[in-house]
Amino acid sequence: MTSSKNRAILLMAILLLGLFFRLYDLGRESLWLDEAFSIKFAELNLSQIFFLPETNPPLYYIILHWWIHLFGISEISVRFPSAIFGFLSLFMMYKIGSELFDINVGKLSSLLMAFSLFHIQYSQEARTYSLSVLLTLLSMYFFIKLLKKVNHRFLIGYVLSSILLMYSHIYGLFIIIAQNIYFIVLSLLSKEAEKLNYKRWILIQSILIVLFAPWISIFINQVHAVQKDFWIKAPHIHSIISSFITYSSKSRLLLSLFLMLSLFSLISYEKLQGSMDRRYFFKSLESFHWKIHLLNTDKFHFLLLWLITPIILPFIISLFSQPIYMTRYTIVASSAFFLLIARGISNMHSKNVKSITISIIIILSLISIGGYYNKINKEQWRDVANCIDTYAHNEDMVLFNAYYCMQVFNYYSRSGLLVKKGFPEKDRNVDEENISELLGTVEHYDRVWVILAHSGDKKELITKTLIKSYNLSYYKEYKDIKLYLFDRKYVKTAPIISEYQP
Repeated sequence: MTSSKNRAILLMAILLLGLFFRLYDLGRESLWLDEAFSIKFAELNLSQIFFLPETNPPLYYIILHWWIHLFGISEISVRFPSAIFGFLSLFMMYKIGSELFDINVGKLSSLLMAFSLFHIQYSQEARTYSLSVLLTLLSMYFFIKLLKKVNHRFLIGYVLSSILLMYSHIYGLFIIIAQNIYFIVLSLLSKEAEKLNYKRWILIQSILIVLFAPWISIFINQVHAVQKDFWIKAPHIHSIISSFITYSSKSRLLLSLFLMLSLFSLISYEKLQGSMDRRYFFKSLESFHWKIHLLNTDKFHFLLLWLITPIILPFIISLFSQPIYMTRYTIVASSAFFLLIARGISNMHSKNVKSITISIIIILSLISIGGYYNKINKEQWRDVANCIDTYAHNEDMVLFNAYYCMQVFNYYSRSGLLVKKGFPEKDRNVDEENISELLGTVEHYDRVWVILAHSGDKKELITKTLIKSYNLSYYKEYKDIKLYLFDRKYVKTAPIISEYQP
C-alpha cells in the first residue's frame, strides 16, 4: 500500500512540475504571426472556419473559437488551452508507457516529456501542436488496447481520437499510416496473427476515411491556393538531424545520450563472470563476459514505426513534391522517441547508474529550459506596436512588406489614426519590376514607418528606394522584425530616443 502511494505521489509530482513549466510566464512574450492568425480564424463563424484559406485542418480553431468567446483573446487566454493539452499529454505518456511496458517506464516517459523544451515551447503557443500530441497519444493508447482486446469502449475511443487527430493537423495522417503498417507487419509475421480480425480493421479504417473525406477536397483546393507563395523550403538530411536535436532540448550532448538509451530499449545484458581490480584495471576488463540478448522486439518495432513514419514520409514527399517537412510538425513522432529512451533507462540493472542517468537528463534539460525562459523566443510585435503608437504622428503611414503582418500588429496597436498598407499589395516578394510602384504608394506621406518581418525583400529594395526621397531617422532590430522610420528630406523630425538612432 505504501509503495503504491509513493508511486502515485511521484507521478503527481511529475505532472505538477510539467504543468508548472507549461504555465510559467505564459503571457510574457508577444504573440507571433501564426498565433495572431489562430485568433483571426477562431473569431470567424464555425462554417467559415471549416473553409479556411490555409492547409491546417479546423479542429484547433473550433476549440479556440469557443474558448475565446468565454475567456477573451489575451496572450494568456489564447495560450492556456495548449498548456492544458500539454499537461494532459504527460498523463497519457504515463498510460502508454505503463501499457506497453510497466509503471516505471510510464513514469520515466512522462518525466522526459515534462522536461522536454520542445513540448514546453509548443504548450505555450496558441497553435495546434500540443493538441495533436494529446490526440496522437490517445489514438495510440486505444490502438494498443484494440490489439490486445476488442471491446466497444476501446473501439469508440480509437475511432473518435483518430478522426480528431486527423482534423487537428495533417501530420495526424502519418500516425494512422504508421498504425496500419504495424498492423500489416504484425499480421504477416506474428505468431498471434490469427487473433487479428482483418475485416474489422478494414471496417474501422473505412470509417476513418469516410469521416475525414469531407475535408480532403477542401485541403486539395487550399494547397493549390497557397502553393504560389509556399514558404516551406525543401529539406535535406540535416533537417532530420536537426529535428532530433530539437527533440533533445537543443542539446547535442543530450541527443547523444538519448540515442544510446534508445538502443538500450532493445537489449538486456547479464554479467556471466568477471571482477574489477583497480590495480590491474585494463587486465581485469578481459575477465568480463556478458550475455546480451534482444527483448521487446515487437514493441521496439511499434515505437520505431511511430517515430520514423511521420518523419520519413513527409521528408520523401518534400523531396519529390511540395515541401511539407518541418520539425514542429513532427512533434507527433517525438513521443515515441521518449518512450524508447524511458525503456532504455528502465533496462539498466544498476540503480546508481540509472539515478545518475536520470539526473544528467534533468540537469541538461533544466539548462535548456532556463535559457528558454531567459531569452526572447517570439517576434516582438508588442514592442514594435508600442514604439510606433508612442512616437508616430497622426496619419503616418505604416508600410508592411508582408501585408498579413498587419494582423498581429493590429492586435497590439492602439492607434486608430495610422494609415497601414502592404507592399506589394497582395504579395510579399519585391523585385526590380514592382519596386517602381513604391514611391507612388508613399508619395502623399511625409513620414513612413517600414516593418520588415516575414519579408520577401531579399535585396532590400524597399529601403534602398525610400532613402532616395526620404531621410532614415530611426532604425531598430527586434526579434525577427526590422523597424524603420523614413521622413521627407525637407521635414525636420525630432529624434525619438537617442539610443534608437541608426
